[in-house]
Amino acid sequence: MMNDLDLDLVRDLRSQVRQSEAGDLHGARRRLLAAMAPEPRRRRLPRPVLRVAAVGALGITIAAGVTVAQNLPTAGPGKGTAGAPAWLSVANAETLAKRATAAAAHQPDVYPRDDQWVYVKWDFYGSPKFANEQSEKVSRYTTEWWVRGDGKKRALRKEGSTTLERRSGGEDPRLRLDPAYLRSLPLEPSALLERLTKDAREIPVPRAQAVFIHTKLILEQGAPPARLRAALYTVLSRLDGVGVERVRDLLDREGVGIYMDDEDTRREVIIDPNTYALLGGRTVHLGGSPEGEVMLSVAQVATGIVDEAGDVP
Repeated sequence: MMNDLDLDLVRDLRSQVRQSEAGDLHGARRRLLAAMAPEPRRRRLPRPVLRVAAVGALGITIAAGVTVAQNLPTAGPGKGTAGAPAWLSVANAETLAKRATAAAAHQPDVYPRDDQWVYVKWDFYGSPKFANEQSEKVSRYTTEWWVRGDGKKRALRKEGSTTLERRSGGEDPRLRLDPAYLRSLPLEPSALLERLTKDAREIPVPRAQAVFIHTKLILEQGAPPARLRAALYTVLSRLDGVGVERVRDLLDREGVGIYMDDEDTRREVIIDPNTYALLGGRTVHLGGSPEGEVMLSVAQVATGIVDEAGDVP
């Protein structure tokens, strides 16, 4: 049965030829009936339709995305580059940031009151090969961290301890990753990039790396709400030299890693590809043997807002 598109094509073609005589129509009818068979011949699509179909197929391919990444073998917990996951990969950091921004658009910004605390629990791994005198004596441990809403007080509880280590806040923006500081950050990506560039100016590495390091610390230690988190992803996506790869974090969760390399180190922020929440981060050694050994890996276990240091959500 002809649809509207078929009829339009027939009308266009008919207008370009002479009007058929009655004898022509009877002959055409006989030929048409003779050609009709149980398996009708495939109708050849006009060129415009073929072009539309080709563009549609290309669009599906682009939507699926291609992850271009250097697959680095790794050692230690959380090792290995993930195989192709069930979710569709993203083509680049900008695509991931746009998706996170769209998902966060209608989510409320929830910050603690000045007298409340942000709670973050982390699982850490540090390679003994890269340990120094200040490093923890064990290579794998968990830590709980509380920061008061006004940024003036902090508390820390290490794995196996029931005692809180109380600390005071600071004014150094590299250390003040507290709710008061986060609330001062603009959500517009260009303004946010300008602000973070200023706050990271004392980090003794090139500008893009300094912003990446500072942003990574904010994400890991500040537990920012969804809209600010997405804006921070956007800042990362705009830095020269960033890439993405599929990885597994320290807890073996599949994620997308936004990374930046220097001469012998890869720093990586790992993001959940479905919720766009932060999973954690890694620092990978690019030189020496074996290539790609994990120096440091952290996984975010839990976050929340509580009334007192020592409380958990």
